[in-house]
Amino acid sequence: MPKPTLSSRTHKRVAIGIAAAIVLGVGGFLVLSSPWTWSLTHPTRNVASPGPADLVNGRVIFVAGDCATCHASPVRHNLLMLGGGKALDTAFGKFIMPNISPDRRDGIGRWTLAQFTRAVREGVGPDGRNLYPAFPYTSYQRLSADDVRDLFAYLKTLPPVPGKAPDHQLAFPYNLRRGVGIWRLAFLDGKPLDGGGPAPATPPSLGSTPSIHDQLVARGRYLVEGAAHCAECHSPRNVMGVIESGERFAGGPAPDGKGYFPNITQSDTGINFWAAASIVNYLKTGVSPLGKTAGGDMAEVVQNTRQLPTRDLWAMATYLKTIPGVDRPAPGQPEPNRTDKVVMIPIRHDASPLPASPQAEVARADTLYVTATKPLFTEAAAVGRPDGSHGKLLAAAALHVLKRDGNTLQVELDGWQPAGVTSVIYARRGKRIMSALLDDTATAGLERGAAQADADTGTEWTPVKLTAWIDGADLNTSLANLWHYSSALLNGTCAACHSLPQPQQFSANQWVGTLGGMRRYTSLTDDQYRMLLSYVQNHARDTAPAAGAKP
Repeated sequence: MPKPTLSSRTHKRVAIGIAAAIVLGVGGFLVLSSPWTWSLTHPTRNVASPGPADLVNGRVIFVAGDCATCHASPVRHNLLMLGGGKALDTAFGKFIMPNISPDRRDGIGRWTLAQFTRAVREGVGPDGRNLYPAFPYTSYQRLSADDVRDLFAYLKTLPPVPGKAPDHQLAFPYNLRRGVGIWRLAFLDGKPLDGGGPAPATPPSLGSTPSIHDQLVARGRYLVEGAAHCAECHSPRNVMGVIESGERFAGGPAPDGKGYFPNITQSDTGINFWAAASIVNYLKTGVSPLGKTAGGDMAEVVQNTRQLPTRDLWAMATYLKTIPGVDRPAPGQPEPNRTDKVVMIPIRHDASPLPASPQAEVARADTLYVTATKPLFTEAAAVGRPDGSHGKLLAAAALHVLKRDGNTLQVELDGWQPAGVTSVIYARRGKRIMSALLDDTATAGLERGAAQADADTGTEWTPVKLTAWIDGADLNTSLANLWHYSSALLNGTCAACHSLPQPQQFSANQWVGTLGGMRRYTSLTDDQYRMLLSYVQNHARDTAPAAGAKP
């Protein structure tokens, strides 16, 4: 038998080497692309706390996550019928949104919480297959286990929708799900975010503390980076479908190439000139400070964000204002995204009740503050008679309780009157902050002190004291409550159209004409307007507590 030649031995070794490389390559691919490889190489995530799910919170995560926009059945015209079927055209092919209704055959009705959690935070389906990142689990991975549990429980309360969505229509090699495992291993970090708790109940105001601001930022970051997955649309991506480094939130083309998601960083080519209140208003109404109405995908997003608690919208807006600016203008928009025109947008506040305290609290308080304009009477017996009043008490007037007769109160109001004025009581000397309007009978009963010269106005002002009877309605025991309400009015009304004006921008007397000239662009009620005027006047340049001014 002839001996193998050197050439044949070399060929055999090469063939064995190639075969081994193929085996190792295939084996390595199978290992790296396995859904379990990611799980084994990342630390165990937190689990839900014991106790029942919070369905109210589950609905918050549902609307924040914009779930209905993708998963609602297009033909059913009901955003809670999550039968899927909507198509998302991308450069990789067409993704078809699946059925996530609680239908036991075609939806997620048979899923366990563990399976749902793994799908949402790790991108792995209950059958062990990799999920495509068109489902934004790169953002949903930030969600806490409690929020995922609550979301799952809320989804189970929705109507089951029969019918399985069609398969995705993807070109090779994107139709190979196994390859997504390597993508997940490279780009899914599995890091959760803090801030899953509720946001502070108050919007930013003059009285906000650094701790409240930090809480708002933390909650806002959790929502923007997690459930709301804002960066998934508002960022450019590279050929791997990953957000480009340093360009997060800087805007990018729509997946189908037919539109452009704008820059939402704090750049002049982004939303740097938007006040936080403008962002809140946009997420509520879809109308920007430029007077433009949200369209396309963003119009659907606003259908969800308008259902979020206002405090969560404030948290999102506060966080967005902290995102560093990236100078990236949209195509066809080389100039900064701003205008020198003030666009007026009437905002309705009729549904927001004036902050009156419960009667039990009013009955115990020695000092009360007027919330809504209320009649005053010089005699207790006249209280409640439509034709018996002798004047009006106005928003934020401070009253000292002298006597009580059931729900009828005798109160005392201290104030000032300038020379020549007898029918109006002002809260501060030299400041036209009105507290009461009087008829001749009430004017005659005023107790007057010695006139004092006011250096700012160059006129004499006389201290006065009014004693009157009122009913116990429309009163608050805390001035801070009134200022909190008024701060929200300022944020929601003025900042809806332009950058938020600060009360210290004008003096108390200047605010009368300034706010009066702008009132026609709002839909404030008379009482809301008076409350807002009192707020800005009492926090003006020459009256703000920080300035050391005293009544």
